[in-house]
Amino acid sequence: MKEISRELTTDLNLEEVTPLDYSGDDVTSVQITHGVEIASEDVDIPPPSDGGWGWICVGARFVAVFITLGIVYSFGVIYVELVDVFNATRAEVAWVGSVASGAMHMAGPLSSLLIEQYGCRVTTIIAGVVAALGFFVSSFAPSLAFLYFSFGMVGGLGLGLSIVPSVVAVTVYFRKRRSLAISISAVGAGVGTMCLPQLYRALINQYGWRGIMMVLSGVALNLVVCGSLFRMPPHTIAQQRKRTHLKRRPPRCVSFQSLFVVLNHRPFLIFLTATAFTHLGVMVPYVHLPDLARLTGVAKGDASFLVSIMGLVGILGRLVFGYVADFSCVNRILFYAVMLLICGAATFLCTMVKTYALFAVYAAVQGAFIGTWTAFTSIVVTDIVGVDHTGNALGLTIFLSGISVIVASPIAGSLFDLTGRYVASFYLAASIYLLGGSLNMAGYLYIKLKHDKGIID
Repeated sequence: MKEISRELTTDLNLEEVTPLDYSGDDVTSVQITHGVEIASEDVDIPPPSDGGWGWICVGARFVAVFITLGIVYSFGVIYVELVDVFNATRAEVAWVGSVASGAMHMAGPLSSLLIEQYGCRVTTIIAGVVAALGFFVSSFAPSLAFLYFSFGMVGGLGLGLSIVPSVVAVTVYFRKRRSLAISISAVGAGVGTMCLPQLYRALINQYGWRGIMMVLSGVALNLVVCGSLFRMPPHTIAQQRKRTHLKRRPPRCVSFQSLFVVLNHRPFLIFLTATAFTHLGVMVPYVHLPDLARLTGVAKGDASFLVSIMGLVGILGRLVFGYVADFSCVNRILFYAVMLLICGAATFLCTMVKTYALFAVYAAVQGAFIGTWTAFTSIVVTDIVGVDHTGNALGLTIFLSGISVIVASPIAGSLFDLTGRYVASFYLAASIYLLGGSLNMAGYLYIKLKHDKGIID
C-alpha cells in the first residue's frame, strides 16, 4: 500500500510531506486508500508534463483571482464612502466587507463538493453567475442590512466558489514548476488590488457607489469565461471516471468523507489552525489602512492609493518568491512562517507612522509578504497533503479562515469606535501575524523532527 501511495505524490523532497507518506498519522489506514488504489491502477495515461494546456489554466486563474480577490481586497475604498453615505459607524460598515470575505472563504467546502460532482469548469461558471447576481442586486440596496445579504452573502459566496477549482485546475498540470505556476496565476490578485481601487475611485466620482456595484456585476460574469477554460488533463479525467464507476459508497457519503479525512493528519491540523487564526488579521490593513492614513492627514485619494501599492508590490513578491520557492534548497513551509513574522513586525511599526511616504513603505512591505503568503497557501497545502487531497484540504482551510475573516474587520472597527484611534486595531493584527507565524514555525519543526527520527521516509 505504501508503494502504491507514493505514486500519487509529486516530487517530494526531504521536506515535503503528504499524508500518504506520513505513517505516523496513520492516514494510510483510512478510507482514502480505496480511491488511491483506483487511481494507481490508471498507469496507461501518464500525468502531463509541466506546461501545455496548464498555462491556459494559469492565465484563466490569473483573471479569476483578479476578479475574486481584487473585489474583496479593494473594499476599503468603498468602505470609506459607505461610512459617509449611510452615516453609520465604522464597525457597522465593516460588516459588509467582512461578510463578503467570510462568505467567500466559507464557500470552500461547498466548492470542493461541487468539484467532485461536476468538475472545476461547471463550478467556476456557477460561481460567476451567483457573484454577478449578488453585485447587481446590491446596486439597489436601500440599507446596510440589505448589503450584508446581497454584497456580503450572495456576492461573497459566488466569488468563493471560484477559488478552489481555479487552484485545482492549475495544480494538476504542474509538478516541478508548481510554485511558479501558482504564483504567476496568483499575480492576478495583486493586479486586481492595484487596479480596482483606482477604478472604484473614478466610478465613485462619476456614478457613485451604486454605479460601482453594476460594474462589478459585469466584471464577475467574466468568471464564466475563466471556468470554460478549466479543462482537466486526460489522466485526471480517467481517474475520476474510475472512481465514479468503482466507488462502493453513495457519492454524497464519499464526498463528505473525503472532505474531512485530511483532519487525521497532524501536520495539516497545525497548518490549518495557524492559517485560520491568521486570517483574523489579514484583512485589517487592506480595509483600514486608507482610513488610518486619512485620519493622520493624508489626502483621501493618496490614502486609497496605498491599497494599490500593496497590490503592485504583491505582484513582484509573488513572482520573485514563487520562482525562488521552487529551488530544492527552499522549504516552503518555513518560508510561509517567516513571511508572517515579517508582517507582524511591520504592522507593529505602522502605528508609529505619521507621513505618507512611510505609509507607502509599510504598504509595500505588507503587500510583498502578506500578498505572497495568501498565494502560497494552496502551495503549502499541496506540500503537506499531496495533489490528490488538495481540493478537500484547501476547502477546509478556506472555510475555517472565513470564520475569522467575518469578525476581523468589525473587531478592528469596534476598537476604533471605542478608542478613537486605530492603534489597538493594528496592534491586534500584528499580534495575530506573529502568533500565526509562530504556529507555522512549530508545524515545520514538528515535521522536521519526525523526519529526523526516521518516521518519515
